[in-house]
Amino acid sequence: MKNYQYVYLIGVGGIGMSAIARWFNTQSIQVFGYDQAASALTDQLIKEGIGVHFQDCIDAIPKEVTHHKHQSLIVYTPAISSKNRVLNHLIANQYTVHKRAEVLEMLTQHHPTLAVAGTHGKTMTSSLAAHILYSAGKNLIAFLGGIARGYESNLLINGTIKEDTLVVIEADEFDRSFLHLRPRWAIVTTIDPDHLDTYGDEQELKKAFESFIKLVPPSGKVIVHQQVARQLHADKSDVNRITDYALTDATVRAEHVCIRENDFYFDYVGEGVKIRDVRLAVPGYHQVENALAVMTACLSWGLDAKAIRRGMATFQGVKRRFEYVIRTEQIIFLDDYAHHPVEITTLLQTIRALYPDKQITTVFQPHLYTRTQALASEFARSLDLADRVFLLDIYPAREAPIEGITSACIFDQMVLDQKWMSTKEGIIDMLAQYNPPEIIVTVGAGDISDLIPSMKHFLLTHWL
Repeated sequence: MKNYQYVYLIGVGGIGMSAIARWFNTQSIQVFGYDQAASALTDQLIKEGIGVHFQDCIDAIPKEVTHHKHQSLIVYTPAISSKNRVLNHLIANQYTVHKRAEVLEMLTQHHPTLAVAGTHGKTMTSSLAAHILYSAGKNLIAFLGGIARGYESNLLINGTIKEDTLVVIEADEFDRSFLHLRPRWAIVTTIDPDHLDTYGDEQELKKAFESFIKLVPPSGKVIVHQQVARQLHADKSDVNRITDYALTDATVRAEHVCIRENDFYFDYVGEGVKIRDVRLAVPGYHQVENALAVMTACLSWGLDAKAIRRGMATFQGVKRRFEYVIRTEQIIFLDDYAHHPVEITTLLQTIRALYPDKQITTVFQPHLYTRTQALASEFARSLDLADRVFLLDIYPAREAPIEGITSACIFDQMVLDQKWMSTKEGIIDMLAQYNPPEIIVTVGAGDISDLIPSMKHFLLTHWL
């Protein structure tokens, strides 16, 4: 990678791509990027000295790249359109072009690496692992799938980078990207039907996760949720390599789980190890399970109980994961990235556990036509756990519309009485027609986060 003087990223505004852009930017390499629209993240990249343009035209390709073909590395995300003119031009003219996953393989292959996989929970889990290592003073590089609070970045670097520097990486199953990695340790949090546009069916998805686990060498460690172990028939007799975890009835488990002032406390019980009264400020029983996996990895790295407890207690979470926007006696406004029925169910159950007597209003933006088509009934059941739901139009991301697939596919299957359809632009006017919410949560992986400033202003000025 040292032979490249210029790196040009197609889809630089994506959360995974921007972490790679930031990495190259720290290595005295000139970094450029294209994305289809400006965002808060691209604004920040520009402030950090990365040149970003938003025109899909050949003339917009930086001259440094076109004039130095053999010193330029082109990186693209598989989420980019196959019709993208810039990418197709660079491929046709035989530039050095690699997928994001291939570049991550090149960047991490010479470092001991923890790869965190799973259809849910991988961003929070990898961020927690990175934070504990960072707070313990370990040499670290972490490529994260979200903005870690307290660091305000999706790239964490600590210490001098050497061959024995630990790498923490979020292993994305989309497009089978995680099969490019070479982890020494792996965590697998969950396997639920998703990205069926890539896999076709759940069985193929499971096969991909089985292949991912096989990437870990016999001398490594695979830490899998108990449910995942059952799904993949993981061989628990291979105790030196595979460890299962869950809240209860697993090799690694939690005891005495309780909530105190909105924080979760528990005892870690592992293989000959018990760490008592661990504090986790990120709420949710599922987060306790994520913490069990991370603590198991930390123990295998030789961290002591004191360092682990300190890191756990100071972890601030990830932006758009159970993030408080307003937190008063009158109104609580939360924002969350949940975009799968399992994630929405877990989110709403967590809110209920913390605020059992308050009414929950959910504003949900479905993400992808294919996901909506495959999981419409599951989305309906998960959203029915709220008291009121405002359902927005589907955010298409990389996809073209599918005939007959709209948010109504979810809406029509919901049994909840208090449910309404709304456009993104009309949501505030819709909210103004009804009683003020006690708890309101915006949910989705699309551009629903664009609503947060205006919704916050509306809530503060009209109902507080």
